[in-house]
Amino acid sequence: MKLNIKGPKDFWAGLMFIGFGVFFVVWALTHYQMGTAVRMGPAYFPVMLGGLLAFLGALVLIESFALSGAELKVPFNIVDLVIALAIFGVVIYLANKLKFPMDYAILGATAIVSVLAIRYRPNAKALVLISAGCVAYGYLMKPLGLVLATAALVFIGAFGGHEFKWKEVTILFVVLIVFSILVFVKGLTLPFPVCPAFMDTCPIR
Repeated sequence: MKLNIKGPKDFWAGLMFIGFGVFFVVWALTHYQMGTAVRMGPAYFPVMLGGLLAFLGALVLIESFALSGAELKVPFNIVDLVIALAIFGVVIYLANKLKFPMDYAILGATAIVSVLAIRYRPNAKALVLISAGCVAYGYLMKPLGLVLATAALVFIGAFGGHEFKWKEVTILFVVLIVFSILVFVKGLTLPFPVCPAFMDTCPIR
């Protein structure tokens, strides 16, 4: 695959922004009611933010293209994609046969693909782990709550970078979770579970 672009990093950043935005829009719409601008439902704000993120990602993606520039090198090939899809297909099939919870099957398949990518396709590490962080966030929200789901999103995504520094990543997580609780849970009163489902009483109210 050959594309002439002036900024490969902008291309992948835009693509990931679009992926994040679309993911949150679909996740919110399939889990919560949308409502209207006058009476906003719990899905309204995440959908608006996800749509804005996807739009900004599209702008960054378009800006990365040029008539002449560096050659875009895709960090995986069609065989890798087929293997990844096969892994998900096999895991989902086995989960149905064994009556295993589908959410955990998706998480397990994502973990397998992530480990294989880190081991055999290190150039695709960032793209795969950031996507895996989004998947973990969506599927862990209900059983583990907002705090731990956000931790999975931040730490898994940060591990896909060139450097992983515990201090900086932890600070980012704390800032993000405080913002999420104050804005989404307290301010907008969205019905996000804050603590894991197995806890009878959540210390964060």
